[in-house]
Amino acid sequence: MLKYYAKTIFLNLLYSFFTSLGVVWMLFEAYMSFTESTSIVTYWQYIFISATVGLIWVLIDGFFKTGYLRKMTTITSNGFDTNIVVKFGDLFKEDGWKAIAVNDFFDSQVDEKHISSNTLHGYTLKTYWGGNINEWDSQVASDLSAITSETKRRTSGKKKLYPIGTTASVSKGSMKMLFVALTHTDINNLETKSDTVDLNHAIRGLLTKARTVCANEPLNIPLMGSGLSRIGIKNNILVDLILTAIFEETKQSKITNEIRIILPSEKINEISLHHIQKDWS
Repeated sequence: MLKYYAKTIFLNLLYSFFTSLGVVWMLFEAYMSFTESTSIVTYWQYIFISATVGLIWVLIDGFFKTGYLRKMTTITSNGFDTNIVVKFGDLFKEDGWKAIAVNDFFDSQVDEKHISSNTLHGYTLKTYWGGNINEWDSQVASDLSAITSETKRRTSGKKKLYPIGTTASVSKGSMKMLFVALTHTDINNLETKSDTVDLNHAIRGLLTKARTVCANEPLNIPLMGSGLSRIGIKNNILVDLILTAIFEETKQSKITNEIRIILPSEKINEISLHHIQKDWS
């Protein structure tokens, strides 16, 4: 995460410095024009003043305007007693339950066809079940045994098709995860896709399952819909859609003490925590 913040801060400092050079120069020019002065500061004083103005603007912008220097924000409401945290970070370094989006077949073959290794689902299977996918399949099948599914004829992959929002509780050692069906699978070319309605159903289904298993432990939700689910909307809107589903479900009954939306660190220039705090609190 540090490298993304360092890069963002450096670029914004550079931009603010050069912008400040122009602004400060215009102010000095206007002052000298009105007072008919020849010079009021030295070259290095001019540079120092511009750098100071630039730094002040970076801090104001970073914490209060765009919010790119803020790593997290907490949203509270009088309507329910759950803390909702939106933060940049690593999903797997958070305590509590982790939510992972999967396709509607709960496939487990990370072969770049059924599941891409670039997805969170693929990464999770390779990292935690790399040598024993059957264990993951067995836990999923057991947890979903009471869920109504539809059998499809496929030449490869699993045959049971589940509704969007179906969620399976799976664990690996101390790691506890909720795998939720988000995307529809084209059985001909294996391409997955979803839309905003699917995202709402997926989050609501996830939260319904979390209500029965979390036991007041934190629930961590990644930025679902931003990758190969192909929803195709901006990341800041995805955050709003996830928050909407959380608010709707939480108002019905409590889910857990804290729900976190964990954002990728590389998205710090795309998602403003300040605006999220302002819009939702």
